[in-house]
Amino acid sequence: MFKRFIAPLGAGAITLALAGGGGEPSVAYVMNRDAARSVTAVKLAVDGQGRVVLAWQEDTRRSGDDQERATFVKRFENGAWRNLGANLNYLAARTATDLDLALDQSGNPVLAWNENFAHADTQQFRAWTGSAWTNWPERRISQDLTLAAKARGLTAWNGEPIFASGDIVRKGTGTVLRVRSWHNGSWIVSPNFSDDPARYAYAPSAAMTRDGRVVVAWLEGNVAASDVRVKRWNGGRWERLGGNLNVRPNTFTFAPALKLDVHDRPVVSWLEDHGGYDTLFVKRWTGSAWQALGGGLNVNAERAAEAPSLALDGLGRPVVAWSEGTPEAARVYVKRWTGASWRLLSVGSVNADFAADARTPSVGVDASGTVTVAWREKRGGVYHLLLRTFRS
Repeated sequence: MFKRFIAPLGAGAITLALAGGGGEPSVAYVMNRDAARSVTAVKLAVDGQGRVVLAWQEDTRRSGDDQERATFVKRFENGAWRNLGANLNYLAARTATDLDLALDQSGNPVLAWNENFAHADTQQFRAWTGSAWTNWPERRISQDLTLAAKARGLTAWNGEPIFASGDIVRKGTGTVLRVRSWHNGSWIVSPNFSDDPARYAYAPSAAMTRDGRVVVAWLEGNVAASDVRVKRWNGGRWERLGGNLNVRPNTFTFAPALKLDVHDRPVVSWLEDHGGYDTLFVKRWTGSAWQALGGGLNVNAERAAEAPSLALDGLGRPVVAWSEGTPEAARVYVKRWTGASWRLLSVGSVNADFAADARTPSVGVDASGTVTVAWREKRGGVYHLLLRTFRS
């Protein structure tokens, strides 16, 4: 399965003698549009046909002090990488941030991101129709930089973005989380799914069941003391799935990610303080309770985990990628749940250069179990977009 990525990338590839999860050599590739410009955000997903969709944001300005950052997407299909359009920003000269990628039930990519505009951020949206990207300037949502809505949990249905985000109730009080969808020319807002409007609710993650119901995970509390919670829309109201997920209640939690298995049962990963270090945990909903899948995933229990990414294989087994290390240098790791324990998919980290700073991984897995991971790795002062695959 690794060889399917070799031919289309040609001279830009970095070949490495590293062992992959299936015992074959694994190859890391540079995927930037311009290898001299830094990549700032990475998102990856795999559709039902096994096609890898890669979205990223990349610096584009070559001179001057003002930043310009573009949004790009490509997909691996019919044995080659295909660029899905050019720069997707609605205004190329703006800086794009806060990238989100979702696939609808047909595998069509849907994107959301923020573009800077004066002293506000503007949320922007596009969907791939099969031949072009939609042009939806009327759907943009402008927001003050301080608002909780800058954190967004994106999912998609029938080529449409559906996302969870927050709103401040009153200045100096808490936030509420709601789901938004587009209908008849405007954004329709769901009832709150967060529990207490006097507390802060943030960092939502969202997914869609096979019959089009939204499931959400989020944090509620404050930065130092919060809980991980999950709810599902039952057609008339939000219903809670079990209790809080975190190992220690009312503690520091961060970065929840939610995926649904083939039976629409949620699997959630998150970061939690454990002995003073951000530690990665995963739980599965059995239908009646939350089941822990092992303990903390960190390779080194005295190193902080960052930016976890979660995917599920065809049997519902989770694969998790994250970065771990120090503020100066982190490495990217990938583990797969075997049904009894977590197994690393590489000997050590997946970095092309073990000593290089590697950040913000994003992982996907196809029906055969082949895992693809993309991340940013610093080389010569520039963060390159790298990609590797691991066969089951």
